[in-house]
Amino acid sequence: MPESRCLQGIWSSPWIFICAATGSAIGLGNMWKFPYMLGSNGGGAFLLIYFLCLVLVGLPVLMAEVALGRTVRSNPIDTVNDLAERHVVSKFWVAVPYLSGITALLILTYYSVIGGWAFAYSRHSVMGELSGLDKMQSEGLFQSLLNAPVEMIFWHTIFMVFAVIVVGQSVTRGLSSVVQLLIPSLLVVMLGLAIYALTVGNSADALSFMFRFDWQQVTFEVALSAIGHALFSLGAGLGALFAYAAYMSKRMSIAKACTIVVGLDLLVSILVALIIFPLMFAFGIDTDSGPSLTFVTLPIIFDVLPGGQVIGPVFFVLLVLVALTSAIAMMELFVSWLHERFYIGRLKAAFRLGLGVWFFGIGIVLSFNHWDAKILFGMNLFELVDNVTSFIMLPIAAVALSVLVAWVLPEPMLKNELIVKTPSHFRWWYLTLKYVSIPATVLITVAGWIGV
Repeated sequence: MPESRCLQGIWSSPWIFICAATGSAIGLGNMWKFPYMLGSNGGGAFLLIYFLCLVLVGLPVLMAEVALGRTVRSNPIDTVNDLAERHVVSKFWVAVPYLSGITALLILTYYSVIGGWAFAYSRHSVMGELSGLDKMQSEGLFQSLLNAPVEMIFWHTIFMVFAVIVVGQSVTRGLSSVVQLLIPSLLVVMLGLAIYALTVGNSADALSFMFRFDWQQVTFEVALSAIGHALFSLGAGLGALFAYAAYMSKRMSIAKACTIVVGLDLLVSILVALIIFPLMFAFGIDTDSGPSLTFVTLPIIFDVLPGGQVIGPVFFVLLVLVALTSAIAMMELFVSWLHERFYIGRLKAAFRLGLGVWFFGIGIVLSFNHWDAKILFGMNLFELVDNVTSFIMLPIAAVALSVLVAWVLPEPMLKNELIVKTPSHFRWWYLTLKYVSIPATVLITVAGWIGV
């Protein structure tokens, strides 16, 4: 399909696509989830396995998603439909983009609630309300937020309104104007914060914890956490890059673009850890602080640091912005499909999807206070949705998409899409996807399910 037929245009430059793809990858997974998962899963062991998962699973799956998304230059659902109509694949495979989109929206139901926490803490930080807190007071402040469903719903609503407004615009205009400024600014600020933390914090213990490898920490549970987080962090299997690739120039190298995205995603995760862990070791805070790490521990640390009154607001505002870029990406698959298939305006389509996510998110909010019932497998609604999406639906979606690309699509079609200068690079990707990424994801996921 010629580039001119793409309904929303083409990314104005390769850098804009890379920024958009990086914006979809970098989010709460890096800024909120990665530090506490690193702290809870043995430090260096988790980091090494996570790196391997990014290279051997995340990168090949991401390239597969982008290659498939650019083949027809339409939304993911219509792309697979078109391939089925051309008898390239069977109609069965249309279920793959639906699974990706549903997984993304389910993740967004709790992601938007946590994004609301970031909004609330941005306000607290800017207003100076995080000053002078000890550990008990900081825990009390966070718990008071969790115990206030009306306040949480308010911030959850604010977060979704921003996400709907941005995704309701043309992708190549509305999103590109945000990410081309945000991503470079984010990298500069994060690098500065990391250097500062290493200078004033306990860098020796932090670096030892992060980069010392301990075989005793290597278990299938840690590997499942690493592979699940690699897919979660990159958004691989969620269909976001599938959708964004429809606006990607045919002249752009998919291998080069995806490698840069994975590299930037890893860089931000490590920078966040380099900000947090030197300060945690300096103040004697347990590395296994869990999901509350960002919202309980960091306010205490920022308060006592020289310049913390500036660093704290900057950090929490960045947390909001990166959360929004990922939320926008999670909505794009179904927004583009509704817009292109049913000629519904993008803003109206985004509003309808956002309303559904917002309504389900109220249940997530209530799971932290009035409805903290263990509804299944000893988990409340938030824990259940987080675990089911991260460790079941997301790996299944990633494997299904990878099988479609590696084992069903004709190899010449993929060679034309990937545009690699060296044939050996294509073979590396193709064989890795077939014989490493897919089997490793299946093996680790199933082993994690059965508790090996």
